[in-house]
Amino acid sequence: MRNAAIRLTAITSLAIAAFLKAQRPRRRQAHRSETSADYERAKTRILILGGGFGGATAAIELDRQLRGVADLSILLVDRANAQVFVPLLWSVAAGSASPASVTVPLRTLQRGRAFHVLNAEVEGIDLEERVVHTSAGDRNYDILIVALGSVTTVPDLPGVREHVHIFRGPADAVELRNYLIDAIERAHRATDPAEHDAWRTFVVAGGGDTGCELAAAIDEYIRGTLRKLYPWLVAQPPRIVVVQRDHRLVPLSPPRVSTLLRAHLEAQGIEVQTGVSVERITDDGVHTSASTIPTRTVFWATGVSAPDVVRTMRAAHEKNGALTVDGCLRLPGHPNVYAIGDNAWALDGVTGAPVPALAQAAEHQAQYVARTVAASLRGEPSVPFEFTKVGQLTLLGGHDGIVEIGRITITGLPAWLAWHAYYLLHIDSWRNRILLAADWLLTTLVGRESSQLRLHNERSTSPENARTG
Repeated sequence: MRNAAIRLTAITSLAIAAFLKAQRPRRRQAHRSETSADYERAKTRILILGGGFGGATAAIELDRQLRGVADLSILLVDRANAQVFVPLLWSVAAGSASPASVTVPLRTLQRGRAFHVLNAEVEGIDLEERVVHTSAGDRNYDILIVALGSVTTVPDLPGVREHVHIFRGPADAVELRNYLIDAIERAHRATDPAEHDAWRTFVVAGGGDTGCELAAAIDEYIRGTLRKLYPWLVAQPPRIVVVQRDHRLVPLSPPRVSTLLRAHLEAQGIEVQTGVSVERITDDGVHTSASTIPTRTVFWATGVSAPDVVRTMRAAHEKNGALTVDGCLRLPGHPNVYAIGDNAWALDGVTGAPVPALAQAAEHQAQYVARTVAASLRGEPSVPFEFTKVGQLTLLGGHDGIVEIGRITITGLPAWLAWHAYYLLHIDSWRNRILLAADWLLTTLVGRESSQLRLHNERSTSPENARTG
């Protein structure tokens, strides 16, 4: 009861803060539309591919840096019309937020700004001809920013691609709950003890922030929501196992963070196996380099690579297909082409250290590239990119979390509050802030969503059902 009161007070405070921020007067002018002919006639055409953290931030910062520059067009191309706020997908997976609350329409970012949006699929990039082929036609460019993100890489190991579930977007977050409910239902009706145990065992392949938060979300949803519907879960709690090939749970963070994360997960009853790799997956379990884990539900949370359209570019690539860039985030031999975010393999221009694949890194790269492009148009020299990690936020189950800011590490309820406050105020839409705050408030008052939502109903679209109405 005390925890619920604390949570209600905290979420109410965040909701009030978001509402007050939304009421601030905005002096934004209406957006002016641009045709493809207008874009082609512009003297300087800046083309941004991808509307994620990197691409959207680049468009916004370029608009700020180049506001008032005549004969200039900034065009953002993305196959979706909305930006998914990926860090908040854990709220969707845990049943405390709606998918609509974590997606921001790209065109709402245009309000009061002069950049433009093209909803189209990027089909090819010709660096020699300086043209991008899209499903809406070709677009020539003078300056190109490639920010197409990454895709989950599932290795070609025996049975892996046939059995694992991935976690990338809102649909995956909703399906996660479906998988958990299906598994608990199967465990509920299983008469064989071994089958019962396998259905209530969940394996997360891969550590890092994604694997840790995914395991915590599974644990929180089952213990906090499904246990009320299936009382036997009290005596037979779920078994959740994180399998990490590296000896550190979060390789890109300091060792103390990995140690702390492991301690918090294990305190919640989550098993952590490091230095262990998945070798194959069968119908009845995950076979690792250390043992066999009987399970019927496996989530893949490790390994990313560049999209195919990036991998096929005639440029230097790394092993995962990411573009090799110089200290100014430019493609070697193409000074007018920049690559940022997950589809770029970047090194800090000062320290030489690899830039981590984080949302904040993509945003910092986007801001840097926007300033560099503006400086080059003014005839000013470029300075190398330098990345300074602001911090790291990891949400764990209950009212727990870990926030790393420099040498300071915060855990428990303060970290949980910091996580929610940061992302609530960081999402660039007052409407989404209010929706999120309302979702979290309702979760505290009436509980999480516990029903299944089937996104693909095969029965309703079958010919037999069509004929029978």
